[in-house]
Amino acid sequence: MKIRIIDELQGQRLDVFLCRYVESIPSRSFAKKIIENAKVTVNNQIKKSSYILCCDDEINLDLGFLEEKPLVPQAEKIPLNIIYEDEHVLVIDKNAGMVVHPGAGVHTGTLVNAVLGHCGNTLPYFGDNQFRAGIVHRLDKDTSGVMVIAKSQLALTELSKQFASHAQKRIYHAITYQCLTEDSFKNKKVQKIEDEWKVMTSHGRDPNHRIKYKVLQEGEGKIAILYIKPLFINFEKNCQLVQCRLETGRTHQIRVQMSYLGFPLMGDILYGIIPQKNKNSTSWMKWSTNNISRQMLHAKILGFSHPETKNYTEFETDYPNDFKIALHQIQN
Repeated sequence: MKIRIIDELQGQRLDVFLCRYVESIPSRSFAKKIIENAKVTVNNQIKKSSYILCCDDEINLDLGFLEEKPLVPQAEKIPLNIIYEDEHVLVIDKNAGMVVHPGAGVHTGTLVNAVLGHCGNTLPYFGDNQFRAGIVHRLDKDTSGVMVIAKSQLALTELSKQFASHAQKRIYHAITYQCLTEDSFKNKKVQKIEDEWKVMTSHGRDPNHRIKYKVLQEGEGKIAILYIKPLFINFEKNCQLVQCRLETGRTHQIRVQMSYLGFPLMGDILYGIIPQKNKNSTSWMKWSTNNISRQMLHAKILGFSHPETKNYTEFETDYPNDFKIALHQIQN
């Protein structure tokens, strides 16, 4: 895997950059370990974890070490922020920085490991995919907020049907650069419906980047539908708080579509291109560089029909501290 450092990404430590940029690297300590084992080079040279990246540096990452997988995920005693629990469902407030399920390069410390530690080795799964036991939907590693986990086979089947048919309610809040106005979508296929803007694009993998997704040509990939509504706008700082209501749930969907529309999420190192107006604000950029370490995206509300009672139930989570601090900065 090759990564070229552009202007917006320079000035970071090598281990910090890898932890934030490569989703299969779960922590700085993990990044440091693979750097020490010569799995990472910069400009074809082995560097220390503390190396400060410069513009046009080329990182080469040997991904061969990601292929090994344990036979089954193991239960671990990891604290969970539990909102609600019964015999069928577990609703939690996921912390930013936690990977949802084991995968290439990430075998421990995931939400699945934590839930197995809480519930015991009884979580349901489809086929032989024990790595996703109980998982019916995902949040990106650095996205915080509400998630539901299936504890019974009934819940796994019924909730999976709801997510597949888009019958559930999913509302996210995001802090973005740029400010939405009536003229923002002149050249985009966006429709105004009451107080929301409906965005519909074709979504798929970026053929030029292993871990990225992008908006594709019409007719390619899968349809991605999102409704957005600004909640607070600061024209002076060129930032805003936006509500994002998902109809579909494609991988990285909100991050991809918001960047495509010209509203990159603050702190999103993978899809965020910082507007020149924000770059020119030295004090603002210094603050955001020093204080924002992940994309400002929070799963605020999740609603679904309970798999057993069929009653509609809805859960809402508060912003985590880093989101509150960033929001305070754009509101003052």
